[in-house]
Amino acid sequence: MSFISNIFSPPKPPAAPDYAGAAQAQGAANVETARVEGRMNRPDVFSPYDQTLVTDLGNDRFAQTFSLAPEYEAQRVKQVGITDKYLDTAGNYLAGLPQETFSLSGLSAQPGLIDRSGLTALPTMEDINSYATRVEGDYYNRALSRIQPQQQQEIIDLQTRLINAGIPEGTVAHNNALAELRMSHQDTLRGLASESIREGQALADAQLQRATGMRSYQLGEGQGLVGEQERIRDRQLSDYLLSRSQPLSEIATLSGQASPPPAIATTGLNVPAVSVAPPPIFRGAQAQGIDANQRYNTATNAYGAQMAALGNVATGAATGAFAEGGIFGG
Repeated sequence: MSFISNIFSPPKPPAAPDYAGAAQAQGAANVETARVEGRMNRPDVFSPYDQTLVTDLGNDRFAQTFSLAPEYEAQRVKQVGITDKYLDTAGNYLAGLPQETFSLSGLSAQPGLIDRSGLTALPTMEDINSYATRVEGDYYNRALSRIQPQQQQEIIDLQTRLINAGIPEGTVAHNNALAELRMSHQDTLRGLASESIREGQALADAQLQRATGMRSYQLGEGQGLVGEQERIRDRQLSDYLLSRSQPLSEIATLSGQASPPPAIATTGLNVPAVSVAPPPIFRGAQAQGIDANQRYNTATNAYGAQMAALGNVATGAATGAFAEGGIFGG
């Protein structure tokens, strides 16, 4: 009966793995693995220059104590002392900083425009023309006062020569000779007039050039004076700004010198990190469930095949009996 019941009883499905318990166990294993890995990656490190010691404070807390070798610790102490002196000096300089508000009231007055009130006045064109006309008239009159007596004497001398030559006054020859002499005298006077104009114009141009040159010289002197005043003011301003900025610059320099001592990064020493993998508890539970299901499926398939075979046998037996005697045997 037991054999028959085993044949006709299908396989029972496996119980499901305890995934919740496996997950909790996996979490606890992960935490413990992290603790182990953390302890393994916190070694005490020693070098010729310094050392780092790790202390377990409990509750997953650790303290790292860094210390220099004695000779390097002495250097650090000296450098800190130098830094303190720099900062003390900078602090003393603070008392010497200007306390008053920045002001330009103590500087020389800003120079203004050039004072042209005392400069030589430039002559106008009317003045130039009037001067040239006076010069022309004076030059012409002086020369004329010398030429006219000569010309009058030349006329008297010509008339005397003509009379002595038997050419009396009123004759054509006498009149032609006098006309020719007077034309020569007119040419001389026209030349004198032109020369007087040139002389007047030259002296007028010289006078204008002299006045212009004098005014240019005076303007140059005025510009030089204004430039010198500006240079004096700029120098005063530069000295004033330097007196205010120099203490600040020195304080900044001293404060910049007060930098921390250079770090001696030697305790790293390329210590290789240690990696620890936690046990695969949850994956083991998953694998166990998958294996149980595979076994169940295999057993179920075998049971199905067995039942199919038994059915075929029963069918064959029934068919043979019918063939021999019918359903009711005869």
